[in-house]
Amino acid sequence: MAEERRLESLLTELSSELEWPPTPDLREAVMRRTSRRRGPGLVILLLAAALAATLVGGAVVTGYLGLRGASVSRVHSLPSPPATPTASAPGGVAGRLDLGTRYDSVDQAGAAAGFRPLLPASLGSPDEVYYRSQGRVVTLLYHPRAGLPATEDPEVGALVMEAPAQLAEPPFVKLVGPHSDVRPVTVKGGPGYWISGAPHAYFFYKDGYDHFRLAGNVLIWNQGELVVRIESSLPEAAVTAAARSVR
Repeated sequence: MAEERRLESLLTELSSELEWPPTPDLREAVMRRTSRRRGPGLVILLLAAALAATLVGGAVVTGYLGLRGASVSRVHSLPSPPATPTASAPGGVAGRLDLGTRYDSVDQAGAAAGFRPLLPASLGSPDEVYYRSQGRVVTLLYHPRAGLPATEDPEVGALVMEAPAQLAEPPFVKLVGPHSDVRPVTVKGGPGYWISGAPHAYFFYKDGYDHFRLAGNVLIWNQGELVVRIESSLPEAAVTAAARSVR
């Protein structure tokens, strides 16, 4: 029942932010379908589908398929972002971005996650490494430097986030507004998307609840059994080069 309540809560929250066309309320039908198929992963997987079904004819939501471990959907407007902690807030960048627990090395984070994280050779060794158990996400944090400008967060030059692509709960869920561009790409033989322009909403699951923050330009793709995202202020060519250098 928790999964059904969570989906209903998400739909209710998003319904207040989107410009809904006059369509029937299909949430009861979605609830009936979720009761037939249990599992935490179904909640997020059905979120975009439920929204799309509700908005047929309104052309407000478009789902992008073909990516394991992630859901990308276009919406007419984004939910209002939560208050962003300042750079001086307790917890530093890890607390602001909910990166999880810091580890001394990539190998230690990988041991906790249960997979070998990929390193983008063109970016070098990360300045900090984190692991968040919910979603099994390993994050490589690169501070700004020459050739790697800061993102909207002054302590972040790039985030390389990786997780298993076959989890029941997709670790990366994105809602893209009308002023962002979503373009399919192929990286080292794996399908992906380049998301650029206006910030988009990046959802993640933490402490039993859905959270989200706004994210800038992102390249997200499947590399073997992983789903990988690189968030930075670099141009597409530089991000693609970093993605192609993962080892």
